[in-house]
Amino acid sequence: MRTLTIFRFEFAYQARRLSTWIYLGVLLAFTFVMNAVTTPGDGVNANNTFHITAVTVIGALIWLIMAAPVAGEAAARDVKIRMNPLIGTAPVSRPEYLGGRFLAALAVNAVLIAALPAGVLLSFYLPGSGQDPMGPFLLAPYLNAYFLIALPCVFIATALQFSLSALSRQVMAGYAASLLLALVAQVIAVAAAKLFGNWDLVKLLDPVGVAGIVGSELSTWTPAEKNTRLVALEGMFLWNRLLWPVIAALVLGATFYRFDFRNAEPGKGLFRRSAPKGELPAETPSVRPAGISVPRVQGAFDFGACFCQALTIGYASFRKIAGSPVGLTLVAATAAVSAALGSRIITELGIPLIPTTRSVLEYLTAGVGDLNTPWVMIPLLILYFTGELVWRERDSGVSDLTDATPVSEWVLLAGKFLAMALVIMTWMAMLIACGILIQLVLGFEHPEPDLYLKALFGLQLVDYLLFALLTLVIHVIVNQKYIGYLMALLALAFIAFPSSFGVEHTMLIFGADPGWWYTDMRGFGSTVGPWLWFKAYWIGWALMLAVAARLLWPRGREQRLRSRMRSVRSRFTGATVRVAAVACALIIAAGGVIFYHTNVLNEYVTSAGMNERKAAYERLYGRYRNVPQPQLTGTRLWADIYPERQEVRIRASYTLMNTGSIPIDSIHLGSVSGLEPADVRFSRPAAAVLRDKKLSHYIYDLGQPLQPGDSLQLDFVVQFRQRGFRHKETNTMVIKNGTYIR
Repeated sequence: MRTLTIFRFEFAYQARRLSTWIYLGVLLAFTFVMNAVTTPGDGVNANNTFHITAVTVIGALIWLIMAAPVAGEAAARDVKIRMNPLIGTAPVSRPEYLGGRFLAALAVNAVLIAALPAGVLLSFYLPGSGQDPMGPFLLAPYLNAYFLIALPCVFIATALQFSLSALSRQVMAGYAASLLLALVAQVIAVAAAKLFGNWDLVKLLDPVGVAGIVGSELSTWTPAEKNTRLVALEGMFLWNRLLWPVIAALVLGATFYRFDFRNAEPGKGLFRRSAPKGELPAETPSVRPAGISVPRVQGAFDFGACFCQALTIGYASFRKIAGSPVGLTLVAATAAVSAALGSRIITELGIPLIPTTRSVLEYLTAGVGDLNTPWVMIPLLILYFTGELVWRERDSGVSDLTDATPVSEWVLLAGKFLAMALVIMTWMAMLIACGILIQLVLGFEHPEPDLYLKALFGLQLVDYLLFALLTLVIHVIVNQKYIGYLMALLALAFIAFPSSFGVEHTMLIFGADPGWWYTDMRGFGSTVGPWLWFKAYWIGWALMLAVAARLLWPRGREQRLRSRMRSVRSRFTGATVRVAAVACALIIAAGGVIFYHTNVLNEYVTSAGMNERKAAYERLYGRYRNVPQPQLTGTRLWADIYPERQEVRIRASYTLMNTGSIPIDSIHLGSVSGLEPADVRFSRPAAAVLRDKKLSHYIYDLGQPLQPGDSLQLDFVVQFRQRGFRHKETNTMVIKNGTYIR
C-alpha cells in the first residue's frame, strides 16, 4: 500500500513538471522532422514499417538523455533537497520506498517514449502532413516498435539510471548510464563483431538497437520487405531481449540490497561501507573551537588576483571531473580498445593499411557533429560535464556562499571553462597515446609525435573548446539544468545534421569550417589558411557568447531571466566592453573575408538551387536523351598540375566512334558545372550551335554526318584555377599519395 502511495506521489510530481512536457514535445517534433526529411525509395510506401522502426530506435537515443533526469530525480531528489533525514525516520521500508520511486520513473519514461511511435502515426495521418504513396493502415508496426523495441529499452535504461543515481546519491549520475547505453554499448558491440568476425553479436550486445537493429537488421531489408516486415523476436535479438533485462534486474536488485537510508550524503553512497545492522554510526564529539585573531588585510581585486582565482577554480573543477568514474576512464578505455583492435580499424574496404601517422589521424580526428565514430563520446562528455560544472555549487547547496564572494563573473566563467579545457587537453593526450600504440602494435616504427601535436592540439582541440563554451553558455542562459542539457543536445544535433534544419552555409553552423587534410607529400597544403579564417570567425562568436554568459550569470536567490536582465547594465564594465569590441571586430573582419571568398569569388549554390538546375537541365535537354551519340574508344591526356597555385591544365584528345546503325549529325558535350572546355576542335568540320555555360551543355553540328563504324578525333583543353576558398571543401585528392587537383 505504501508503495502505491509513493508511486502516485512521484508520478504526479513528474507529470506536473514543465520539463516532462517539453521532453514529450521534443520527441513528437523529432518524429515530424524525420517524416519531413525522409523520402521513401521506389516501391516503398510512405508509412512503411522500416521508417516506423528506424525512427523509434533512433529517437530512443534522444529519449535516453531525457530519461536520465526522470530516473535520477526519482532516486536522489530527497538527498538533493536535504529531505533524506525525514524520509529515514518515516515508517517505510527500503523496498517500498525504492519500489514506488522506480515504478513511477518507469511509468513516466514509458509514456515519454510512446511519443515516438505515436508521433510517427500522427505525422502520417494528420491533415497536410502525409506523403504519397500511402499503404494500408496497419496497427501491428506501431505495437511492434513500442512493445518489442521501445518498452524493453525503457526498463533497461530506467533500471540502470535509477540504480546509479540511488547508489551515488546524485541525480546526474543517470546521465552516465545513458552515456554507457548510447555509446559504450554501441562501440563494444561493433568492436566484438569485428574481433570475432560475427556481426550477429551486434544484435546481442546492443541494448538500444542503433547498431543491432538499424545498422544490421534493417539494412538487409528489400523495398518490398520495408513496407510490411516487422522485427521478429528470434535468433540473437531474442537472446538480447532476455540478456539485457536480466542484467538490468540484477543491477536493480543489488541497488535495493545496497541502499541504506543512513548513508545518504550526496556523492558518498556508491562505495561507502554502511554501519552494521543494529549499530548506529559513532557520533563525533563536539569540540568548541578556540578563538583566533584574524589580521586585517587589504583585499586585492586586480588582474593578478582574478587570474589566480580563475586558476584555483579551474584546477578544483578539473580535479572534480578527473575523479569522477567516467571523467577520464571512458576515453582511456576506448583508446585502449582501439589500440588492441588497430588491425581492424586502420583498413580501407576491409584491406589492412600501413599504419602511417596520417592514416591513424583519419581515425582519431572527427568533427564535433560526426556521429559515426567512437569519439562522439567526447562532445557528449563535454555536454555532460559542462552542465555539472555550471550547476556544481547549486547542487551542493553552497551557491549562497559562492554568490556572496567578491569574485567577478568573468572569473567564474573563465575558471569553469579552464577546467573543461584541461579535461579536453587530457583527452587529446590520450588520443595521441592511442595513435602511437596503434602504430607500435601493428609494427610501424616511425610515429610522428609532432604531427600528432599539430593535428590534435593545434586543430582538433579548437573544435572541442568552441563546443564546450557553447554548452556552457547554453546552461547559463537557460538556467534550468535539464532543459539546458536538452538544449545543448539539440545544438549538437544541429551541428551534426544542419541540412535537416534547412541550413547549409558553413558560416551559419557553429564551429564549422571547410575541413583540412594532410598528405605525406604536401603536408597540410592550402587548407590551413581557410581553416584559420573560419576559426577566427567562430572565436569571435565564442567571445560574444562569453559576454552574454557574463552578463546573465545567475547570482543570488532571484535567478529568473527578468531579474538577471536588470543587472546587465551594472555588469557592462570596461572589460566587458573591450571583449565585446574584440569579438565584433573578429566577426566582421573574418566574416567579411569568408563571405568574399565563398560567395563573391566563388558561386554559392544551395542544395535546393542545385536541384532546380538539375530540373532545368532535364526540362531543356531531356528531349535529347535518345539521340544517338558516338562512343569513346580512345583517350589521351596531358595534365599539368600546379599545387602551389591550385591550378590544373589538361589537354585531351578523344577518339569517338559511331557504333550504332544510323548516321550521327550532332555531338553533345557536357562538363562539370562552371568548367567550360576551351579550344574545342573536331577532325572534321563542325559548328557550335549551343553553348549553355550555366548548365554546362554544348551542342556541335557536324558538317558531314558520322556514318556507322566511322570515327573522328575530338581535341579540347580544360583549365581551372581555384579562386580563394569555398564554404565547404570537397575531397580534392586523385589518389592518397599527395597528388590532387580541385
